[in-house]
Amino acid sequence: MPEERLSKDQRREAAREAARVAREKRERAAKLRRWLIPTVVTVVIVALAATITVVAITSAPPPQAEAGPRNMVSDGILFQGEDGEMVPVETPAIPASGTPTPTEPEDDGLVHIVSYVDLSCPACQAFEEAYADPIQQLVAAGQATLEIHPIAILDNAYTTNYSTRSNNAIACVANYAPESFYDTMEALYENQAEERTAGLRNSQIKDIIHGAGLENADVDRCIDGTVFEPWLTSATLRAASDSSLYQPGKASIATPTVTVNGDLWSNSGDFMEFVQQHLTVD
Repeated sequence: MPEERLSKDQRREAAREAARVAREKRERAAKLRRWLIPTVVTVVIVALAATITVVAITSAPPPQAEAGPRNMVSDGILFQGEDGEMVPVETPAIPASGTPTPTEPEDDGLVHIVSYVDLSCPACQAFEEAYADPIQQLVAAGQATLEIHPIAILDNAYTTNYSTRSNNAIACVANYAPESFYDTMEALYENQAEERTAGLRNSQIKDIIHGAGLENADVDRCIDGTVFEPWLTSATLRAASDSSLYQPGKASIATPTVTVNGDLWSNSGDFMEFVQQHLTVD
């Protein structure tokens, strides 16, 4: 991370610029963004720039049978700024039958953004479309960290287990090629299958990842074998059992769920303005 600490005014100005970029991006994308139709497994709440898909999950977390992916020891992959770029933090895997090690953010003046997403979730796609650029800018500038937790809650919205398969795919990338995680995640969002369909086949998921610049035989085999499904099931249920991640009045987790320095974003209003509030706190 940069050694020189930015002043409060510099942090505030960077946040304002990031918010402006986000607003312009949303305006350009508005014609393409479609409203979601609620289903028995999906409740869609419209916000200014993103929507929330709420899915009730009541199961208790089962014992974890297999190890998780490398670089996701917290159940999520952590990004930080380094030499003006956003880079993943490499970690060991959660051991077989083990538990995650939560990230403990320091009181370092940065904003620590944590998101829980489902790559098959249209609401998550909308959030990414609106806010990916300004978030990446803040992280690359050393003003923020970003931790992404993939969870699979929408298998019932497809005629195959596309939610599990798409999120397993990104876990495979985290394990074997973490430097490609964000690019491949964005590519999978851009090519996301519509709900109430079969979703993408594994061969199509691999083609999208190859098109994003990652051709890795280990990743391909991991996708074909749905290698991280046991971990993904456990990680999803761990997130779903954490009531601190529920929106007020709700009894389940939503996607996307985003926190900043531990504060839960309400999924209403402008997310970058919410981030700016934390940037300007002394």
